[in-house]
Amino acid sequence: MGLGDRHQKKDVEAALKRAEAAGLKVTHDKNRHRWGWVICCPCSKNVTVYSTPSSQGEEANKIDQFTGKHRNCA
Repeated sequence: MGLGDRHQKKDVEAALKRAEAAGLKVTHDKNRHRWGWVICCPCSKNVTVYSTPSSQGEEANKIDQFTGKHRNCA
């Protein structure tokens, strides 16, 4: 992720950094409602990350759960 690709919500940004550290790909889309995706390249699964989630804590938890399930994909 580049500097301009940061998520505006701190909790979500921290979860995205944890996903990247676990080897998942984080892609910024610049769509109005959708911020981008977290992608597991080996199995091609992904989770959508929203720009303005109703709860930033729930959005971060969703990303963390996905990261936990896909951290060891190979």
